[in-house]
Amino acid sequence: MSLFSSLSKTAKIMIVSVIAVCLVLLALGLIIINLIDYYKWFGEEFEIEKNLPYAMGLTLGGVNSIIKVILIEKGLNRTFDTEDKKHAENLGKLFYFGRSVMSIAVLAVGAIVPFFGLFGTVTGILALRFAAYITPIIESKQQQ
Repeated sequence: MSLFSSLSKTAKIMIVSVIAVCLVLLALGLIIINLIDYYKWFGEEFEIEKNLPYAMGLTLGGVNSIIKVILIEKGLNRTFDTEDKKHAENLGKLFYFGRSVMSIAVLAVGAIVPFFGLFGTVTGILALRFAAYITPIIESKQQQ
């Protein structure tokens, strides 16, 4: 738990925002998946086999987004603590490359493993982008 206690207030709000966005996207995604299959939606029971890959992919992408928030926070702290400007620049590039490789690996797992849906994985990874827009709004409301 010390990992989360050492994070800044903005990073904590960002993680909560990613979780909230993932929950909203889960509800919207399940509605859309079932509306696409409109005739079966009213004719049969709720099919878990159809909805589970999206939910698991969204979970995989959401966990990736949360890990990226933590890595961004830790990377920025290490980069700003570095004295040498050139070394700090290279360190920032290295951290960015690592986060990109992690996202590519998660996308590959979402595409290859049938248990994870690719659409849900992409949606979970994009949850970080949506949370980045929500976080300043939440911070400004808390300061008032």
